[in-house]
Amino acid sequence: MVRLDRRPGHPPTPQGRRWPRSIVVALLSAHVFVFLALTLAYSNPATPGPLPHAHRLNLRPFRNIAHGVVHGGDSLRVNVIGNVVVTLPLGAAILVLGGSRARLRHAALAGLALSATVETLQFWSQRRFTDVDDVILNTLGAALGFLAAAVFRRAWRHS
Repeated sequence: MVRLDRRPGHPPTPQGRRWPRSIVVALLSAHVFVFLALTLAYSNPATPGPLPHAHRLNLRPFRNIAHGVVHGGDSLRVNVIGNVVVTLPLGAAILVLGGSRARLRHAALAGLALSATVETLQFWSQRRFTDVDDVILNTLGAALGFLAAAVFRRAWRHS
């Protein structure tokens, strides 16, 4: 069997199973592109013009998370669950690309950096709502993605 994913000087993974870096990088790039398109290019048709500051900024942590958990519905599905799920692949990719050097804090920091950048750009665009809860949930999602990938990798290697 020819190993396309083995880098010189790096030992093979147990049982020779490993995703090639180029595939992971391509998938991560596609994910980030879709994430940015959904969060920056899309604007709510119900709000055709720029929103005033008071209507597009929440800097109070856990305000919208609590609302979503208490009231459920779209607020829970889209805001809380959606913001966690959207960054799961980022955390998983950090583990795969970082190998044995990857740590949970790397995934959390990547989620924090990406989300804070997006929220800042949304505020400057004046077309979207900027919410500190999105940063919290995206950071949590990246960390959970890392942990899920670690569990999956361990099961994969021991199967």
